[in-house]
Amino acid sequence: MAYRKDNLRTVKQAYTEKRARALGIARARLAELHRTIPELCEIDSALAETGMKLVNAITAGAEGITERVAAIRAENEELQEARAATLRFYGYSADYTDVHYECEDCKDTGYVGTAMCACMKRALSLLSLESAGLAPLARTQRFDTFSLDYYQGDDRLTMQANLEIAKRYAASFTPASESLLFLGKTGLGKTHLSTSIAVEVIDKGYDVVYASAPTLFLSLEAQKFGRDSDIHIEEAEDADLLILDDLGTENPSPLHVNFLYRLVNTRMVSGKATIINTNLTVRELRERYTDRVASRLLGEYLVLGFVGKDVRMQKIGT
Repeated sequence: MAYRKDNLRTVKQAYTEKRARALGIARARLAELHRTIPELCEIDSALAETGMKLVNAITAGAEGITERVAAIRAENEELQEARAATLRFYGYSADYTDVHYECEDCKDTGYVGTAMCACMKRALSLLSLESAGLAPLARTQRFDTFSLDYYQGDDRLTMQANLEIAKRYAASFTPASESLLFLGKTGLGKTHLSTSIAVEVIDKGYDVVYASAPTLFLSLEAQKFGRDSDIHIEEAEDADLLILDDLGTENPSPLHVNFLYRLVNTRMVSGKATIINTNLTVRELRERYTDRVASRLLGEYLVLGFVGKDVRMQKIGT
């Protein structure tokens, strides 16, 4: 999967640190008990010697090797039992000096063999949610929390179709998936469904840039004029999935129109998927962003119309 490189570096560093921490705690515990419990130190020395005895027994020749190895293993087991009994006598658990990893499957390396461990995938997904600005939304806006109860009649049928399309889109997503344009008035579920898609796409290991149009365009403007910027144009262009929310709520300017054209055109040429949400009508899109932008959105994107009554207003009883 195409995990974002800076996120992967961050998570790998975190795994290196927590593995070192687990090993350090185990070493410190062992050193402390060796200082305070002399008989434990003697047992551990004897256990270390059984390793060398085993090597010597194996290299001593084939004759009698089975008996030699069996005797050494029996000695090792007796020492292990004595060690556990000693620890319990002094009030410690038998595994007190063992290394206690957060994940026993990968031993806090992030990998089981050459495959990425499930715990590391989860860590990357969580960090990706933070990077995409989705952490607060992702807690409540998922496919299983999208209710069709707020839509009636033909509106419900339309929104049910939109929901199924969004689910299939997320389930089969690749960076080469088609782009989507969500059209409709505020409060009809555009952000909810795009967030739901983003969460599943991130869980698959893909890189998602999710931003509102005002935030993104202000960031790109800051970058253009050499100021600090939360999102760079290259990041938005290169992401496996770009989700642009609330298009049309930004302050209109020729510069912002140029940013939108560059993003739409660059990602279209490179075959990368984009999802755009807007409260604007088709006519308003053409008037605000010119035909060269609107024609690409309306001609190359799968357009989904969102209909019904404002769900937010229904929830508060207005």
